[in-house]
Amino acid sequence: MREQPNGEVTHPVRVFALWLNCGHLVTVERSGWYPVSVPCCDRLGGTVLHGVYVPYASHVDLVILRSERHASRPAGSPARPDRLIGRRARTDDPYRPAHPGDGGHCGCWPAHVGATWSLDGSLPEPD
Repeated sequence: MREQPNGEVTHPVRVFALWLNCGHLVTVERSGWYPVSVPCCDRLGGTVLHGVYVPYASHVDLVILRSERHASRPAGSPARPDRLIGRRARTDDPYRPAHPGDGGHCGCWPAHVGATWSLDGSLPEPD
């Protein structure tokens, strides 16, 4: 962070490609360095509290820095929240062959490995 004469502070904004242990590949923009874990999907399970479902965090297996820029904001203002730019399908998703004779893939891992726990007995709100 660098303070400028007009009272604003310059912060780095970075875009990362993250390979997560749930199998997804995500692109995230954030102020600061890469996260250690990211809430991604319901494959690992999650919790419900007051009708709100929150997935368990997936740990980051691999990180690639895609871009870095600097943005100015008033001194003392909070950092922008992380922004999910994109999420690609799981790397082990089953798929049918695109052309006759090509090999398909049945998937390496189950679709769900964790369970959902309700902390207060409520059910998640329907989407």
